[in-house]
Amino acid sequence: MGAFDRKTTAEQVSEGADLAGKHAIVTGANTGIGLETSRVLALRGARVTMACRNLEKARAAREGLITRGAAPDALVLAELDLASLASVRRFADETLATERPIDLLVNNAGVMLPDRRETSDGFEAHLGVNHLGHFLLTNLLLDRVRASAPARVVVVASDAMHFAALGPELEDLNWEKRKFSGWRSYGSSKLMNLIFSDELTRRLEGQGVVAHALHPGIVQTELARDQPWWMLAVGVALRPLSKDCERGAATTMFAATAPELGAQGGGYFSDCAPARRPKLADDAETAARLWDRSRDLVGL
Repeated sequence: MGAFDRKTTAEQVSEGADLAGKHAIVTGANTGIGLETSRVLALRGARVTMACRNLEKARAAREGLITRGAAPDALVLAELDLASLASVRRFADETLATERPIDLLVNNAGVMLPDRRETSDGFEAHLGVNHLGHFLLTNLLLDRVRASAPARVVVVASDAMHFAALGPELEDLNWEKRKFSGWRSYGSSKLMNLIFSDELTRRLEGQGVVAHALHPGIVQTELARDQPWWMLAVGVALRPLSKDCERGAATTMFAATAPELGAQGGGYFSDCAPARRPKLADDAETAARLWDRSRDLVGL
């Protein structure tokens, strides 16, 4: 693997990548890591569908990328609200109707909340947006992804997963019986991201599709905008250790474009290098149970 580290930018890690003729979908593409990922994918020649909840903000973000030099026909906007399973299904239907290949799916969007909130379908928000929305989206697009092989699915997780647990908690994914903890709920959803990526890799073995998950680092994005003042103060204190979005998107681009990661999936990366995984992420029984519970919850 290349000599990359936490200071590497998304442009640097993808230097030399030729994505001409490729189609990528990036969720949460109008801000932060998703926006920079979209910019660099387009820079490398890909046609990028920017899948965003707020189309007004997405239009402004797209215009900003064009002002910075992106080709207008390289960036396509599409509405996707991961807090609504109906929106996910509508987006999938519209995407499949275009008959475009899906060479790369970047499950980037996410929320981090201090209190318990629910999606329009009644799911706790971390569960519903960070995991179930992407779980349904990926499964609905999977036949097209397979048909586009070699293809990749990249999942933006977080080392916050190390503070999570998924044992008996699998029976209370929606936090209806336990005392709610925003941090533990967020961490649990990120652990689900990694387990989903690994299980997807296992189920797609030999089909030309790989999945990788990653920890982007502490990045200066809008993710923490809903946190209380003291958490925002912690963020300010940690700013010297944080990354800007150019560096925050580097590991996403590494997982998406590094040639050596195209043959075998199941990786978990941080700072463009293999990262420490929770032991629970390697438990096959937990992975199978989470997949089955998720499938039932989204109605697949």
